[in-house]
Amino acid sequence: MKLAYYPGCVARSTGKEYDLSTRAVAQALGVELEEISDWNCCGATHCSNQDLAVALSARNLARTGLPVMTSCSICYSNLRDAAIRLQDRTLRDRVNRVLEVKYQGSTIKHVLEVIMEGLEGEEGGKRVVVPLGGLRVAPYYGCLLTRPKGGIDSPEQPQVLESLIRRLGGEPVEFPLKMLCCGGPIFMPQDGAASESVLRILRSARQAGAEAVVAVCPLCHLMLDAKQRLAEAKSGEELGLPVLYVTQLAGIALGLGPDELGLEMNSVSALEVAEEIYRRMSGEQQC
Repeated sequence: MKLAYYPGCVARSTGKEYDLSTRAVAQALGVELEEISDWNCCGATHCSNQDLAVALSARNLARTGLPVMTSCSICYSNLRDAAIRLQDRTLRDRVNRVLEVKYQGSTIKHVLEVIMEGLEGEEGGKRVVVPLGGLRVAPYYGCLLTRPKGGIDSPEQPQVLESLIRRLGGEPVEFPLKMLCCGGPIFMPQDGAASESVLRILRSARQAGAEAVVAVCPLCHLMLDAKQRLAEAKSGEELGLPVLYVTQLAGIALGLGPDELGLEMNSVSALEVAEEIYRRMSGEQQC
């Protein structure tokens, strides 16, 4: 299978490990990624001019005839929203007047969908060579993966991450804040409120018995992983909860190494999660 790859802006900055692990997992699943040439920002969530946001996404989508895959939930939401809005012929004609390559239509996938498809059936199941050994993982969706509706899963009661965790040999834990905003959009002007969101989410996951959290958005990962120590310092409590990108978690189960998945780039050590999975696998084999 060949897909167009839209990395998004954070793949070149704070989300390098997501980009690295996305490419490695795609290769392990036999998916050929062709990065969209000369791509631009999707418009992000803070672009107040709706037509401009649609045009920015349309420019990316128009530059390939392949289905488009992205690993960023914000980009996924924006690209899907643009594709829906561009069904309006009047808007599409207005946008196309300013595009060098005209938008003709597009299919957008999140990397989570691609992983799920790659693990389907008997052949897909054989790709899981390092089962997670019952690792208790909290599935964190954030705000945008399931929006706009009609995409990867239910906007109110998503279960796709839970299904993936089970398929990888882990145990998803139910925690009530799996869709609470991480605080990312407000962490600069309202740092205190953002830190409180981080603490509430991680506390909820820890109280549910999670050994790790899996995230699907680089902004969410930034808040829950990179900002975790700051939140701990402000609250005076210790959480120490590893937060892995969905591609990192899947990559471990696919037998990929720490360097291929960028595990050393995580702020809260994700290497310990991989080591624990291998310990459990070794113990089961000895039994």
